[in-house]
Amino acid sequence: MDSFFLVAKVVFIFGLTVYLLFKKSEFCIMYLPVIFFTEKIVSDVSPAFLYYGVVSMIILVSMIRHNSFYRQNIWAILLILYFLLLLNRSNDLVLIRPYVFSVVWFFASVPVVAALYKNYPSEVIYKELSQAALLILILFIMNSMAATVYKFAPAQMYGIKSGILYGNLYAAAFNTLPFAIFLGFNRGINERKLLYLGVSIVAFFLVLLSLRRTVMGLSALAILINLMTMLTREKAKVLIVGLVVLGAIGYFVYSQTDFMGEFKQRVELRKLDDRDLAEEKRFLEYDLLYTDMFVYHAYSPWTGYDLFNSSGNYGNGILGDRSLHGDLTNIIHSSGLIGVTLYLLMMGTAFFQSFRASSTYQEKLIILFCCATFLAYTGSGRYTEGAASVLQVLVLLLPTAKHAAVPDEQPYLFKQPEIV
Repeated sequence: MDSFFLVAKVVFIFGLTVYLLFKKSEFCIMYLPVIFFTEKIVSDVSPAFLYYGVVSMIILVSMIRHNSFYRQNIWAILLILYFLLLLNRSNDLVLIRPYVFSVVWFFASVPVVAALYKNYPSEVIYKELSQAALLILILFIMNSMAATVYKFAPAQMYGIKSGILYGNLYAAAFNTLPFAIFLGFNRGINERKLLYLGVSIVAFFLVLLSLRRTVMGLSALAILINLMTMLTREKAKVLIVGLVVLGAIGYFVYSQTDFMGEFKQRVELRKLDDRDLAEEKRFLEYDLLYTDMFVYHAYSPWTGYDLFNSSGNYGNGILGDRSLHGDLTNIIHSSGLIGVTLYLLMMGTAFFQSFRASSTYQEKLIILFCCATFLAYTGSGRYTEGAASVLQVLVLLLPTAKHAAVPDEQPYLFKQPEIV
């Protein structure tokens, strides 16, 4: 696995960064999810300052190229400044450093992506974004193959330690995949690109074996919504062919592989039948925080307790060292009502921009998919997962690029069917 990790770091982090900065500096922010996802796979990028410096440079270059970005979403800028101010009261900056960098990069990407999309046509944006999604899916498949061959599963998620393994990928690290599958499958069916289609389907079946319920459901929704885009008379034949192909692939996997046997075994390992949704601890979080802030006045409801320091510091430690899982509870504990209000205003502005720019049935489906993912991930967490958060913004704002004029210096432009 060490050899695989070394290749992944060299190619998908440092090599990709050099290529982006020198060849695609105008689109470099669109490939940030690839770099973030690679970091989750390799687990440790040493030296850390080099990784932080590389990503920060990409963000900075994007800001310089679109110097009026702050006008696109002022709430994101205020949120960054507010979180940086809250660092003054943190007792362990080293411990929370990864989370601080991750959310600041995420917040900064929201207005920068909005500014970028206004300057380039949808065809160009769509091509670059689908390529980034393809890289993520290929990397995910390669990681699963390597981890399975070397039997590498340090986290042993849900007790899974045999069959298909995922290496260092754990929990929220899977949140990126529904967006990548959405983009990859879309380009595969719209342009009949077998590479995109095949990679997306393989990734989808690997996701199903992860037993990450939210990710499984959203990945299935990604494929369903893509099929819904073909519910027109002109695309009826393509839809029928697509359903036949998917059915054939599903039957082959069911009858000729051990997929179902392994799936059933993993369901038993996770003991899903014993989990009552009403007993999920993340729903208890809201009541505990309300009691902390408004009954016992343990910390300020306006500014919260401390950035990314919830483990054992809420509910009088009733849940032990368990950290807050939901995004809203995590944000309000870290930054209070001020922080959660700014966050909702930032995301609300992005959704409004997308909705206002959308005019077609396909574009409305983009917003539907992003609404579903946002609600699901806000409830289950975590917004600190940079790859998923940034990729969600990149997908959400796709409709805003459709009216952009083609720059004279644009090196390529090709005709594509209407994007979803």
